[in-house]
Amino acid sequence: MPLFKVARRQGRVATGLMIGLMSLFSAARILAAEPPAKPAGPPAGAMTDRDPSAYQGMTPEQIARVKKGEIVILDQPTSFEGRQLITAAFFFNQDIDTVWNLMTQGWRQEEYLPRLERSPLIKKWDGGDQIEFQLSVAGVEVKYRVIGTHEKSRYYCSWKLDPSFDNDMKELSGFWQYYWVDERHTLARYGSYAETTLWVPAFLRDYLTRRDLPEALTVQRRWVDSGGAFRKPGYQPAEKKP
Repeated sequence: MPLFKVARRQGRVATGLMIGLMSLFSAARILAAEPPAKPAGPPAGAMTDRDPSAYQGMTPEQIARVKKGEIVILDQPTSFEGRQLITAAFFFNQDIDTVWNLMTQGWRQEEYLPRLERSPLIKKWDGGDQIEFQLSVAGVEVKYRVIGTHEKSRYYCSWKLDPSFDNDMKELSGFWQYYWVDERHTLARYGSYAETTLWVPAFLRDYLTRRDLPEALTVQRRWVDSGGAFRKPGYQPAEKKP
């Protein structure tokens, strides 16, 4: 065989090996640059929307509305620690861990809730926090502190008044329960009970709560869906103390 043919064939082999190695190195760089994909399916401890409790107490019509993206206030209250809570259900357009990470930063509620002026974090610990809420209701300043409990082992949060603080609320309690739907959606079940120190008939209190709750949950969902970037109009963070 002529030497120039052998040399040409060896050159083609060498070129092919070089191209192959370059492709492998390029693929390795791409894989190293990309973050690892999140595992499919619900994380450990999370219930899914197929759990019997996910849509408990809801009619087929209400369930259909939630799945269409509506915020649904349930007709019947839910019993919780001896109180009848007004409850709601809706979808966040985020995965359950993003929802959890944002919704356990309760001190950031001042960024989006319309009538809340400030919500400073007083204390934080593993599995809970203490937050002070400052708002104005019909020109009256209201201040109270809440103890929050965060149980990520089942994606459940609850809260109640801090009994050691001089609260302008008589009673306050509630919960969030989150359900994994898919990698982009989370079902949230919410319940709350609030009673001011002023004498207000129960039927009027419930009416006002049901009237205002959809607005509050709408902006809360908008904040979470934005990854925590949304701010209510005119919001300015408090100046940090030196």
